[in-house]
Amino acid sequence: MARTSRGTVRGGRLLVWLGVGGFVTIGGIFLLISVLILLIAAPFLDEQNIGGRVITNSEGIPTEYVQLITDAANASGCPEVVTPSLLAAQLRQESGFNPRAQSQVGAMGIAQFMPGTWAAHGSGDVWNPADAIPAAARYDCAVAAAVASVPGSAQEKMLAAYNAGPGAVLAFAGVPPYPETRNYVRTILAQAQVYGDSLDTGVEVSVETLQPVIDFMWSQIGKPYVWGATGPGAWDCSSLVQAAYREIGVSLPRVTTEQVAYGPRVSGVEPQPGDLLFIPGSDGTAIAPGHVGMYVGNGQVIAAKGARWGVVLSELSDWTTVVAVTRPLARSF
Repeated sequence: MARTSRGTVRGGRLLVWLGVGGFVTIGGIFLLISVLILLIAAPFLDEQNIGGRVITNSEGIPTEYVQLITDAANASGCPEVVTPSLLAAQLRQESGFNPRAQSQVGAMGIAQFMPGTWAAHGSGDVWNPADAIPAAARYDCAVAAAVASVPGSAQEKMLAAYNAGPGAVLAFAGVPPYPETRNYVRTILAQAQVYGDSLDTGVEVSVETLQPVIDFMWSQIGKPYVWGATGPGAWDCSSLVQAAYREIGVSLPRVTTEQVAYGPRVSGVEPQPGDLLFIPGSDGTAIAPGHVGMYVGNGQVIAAKGARWGVVLSELSDWTTVVAVTRPLARSF
């Protein structure tokens, strides 16, 4: 009986080991197949990675850094906050694009990392822009995440936290009232607008997703224009498109100058339904447009035109002074 029991135990152990070995072998085969699939598919997946942003006006940015900045921003992990133009403007403010810059307090390189911050968020050589610029974009995203719970513009909060520390932004529930910090935020955002962001020309968004936006715009035709009105009985131009995008949960800023900065801009392509068209209008300029309408397809635009007209449908060909086109739903790309 004892001999039989030991044989049974040995046999059971052997079966267990065979089962484990078989499982490991099968798992290894699946892992190998998965790796092979990824290697084969990688080029095709990369081709589908459209939606990156590009700098519209690179004047003043050293040529050798333009693509590096663009790639770093698009790969940052929070491209809706860290756009290429914003990152470029920040590097300009920090170091004047000087990779050998060093401050009196010990900040180093093109992105002016302090030693402790570089140790925590950097990799490679802080003096090498190829290492420092991507690290700056990643660090910006980390800072943005730290203050995400605070209401307000994500870019403003991130820049303020970068300058004054996340604790200050959390303590003041927004940009702290420090002159240096407010000037830092204001200067970089203004320079980012000068550089400008555009989407790659291949970026499109789902027509089905946008349909509630377009339907809302059509439903408002004929309602009066009242400057400062926010609906539902009357609108001005910016409140109308703001309300339309609210139908799908997109929160546009309230006024045209902030809406055009919200972007992202598209250029070199035909407008698609949902795109916002900006013109100087009677109270704006090419840099700070005062009027906005929405392209709704078939060569037509809907806008709250003015007190004499209200909300009207017009031909795209009538919009002869367009200075910017944005695609708000593509902001998440």
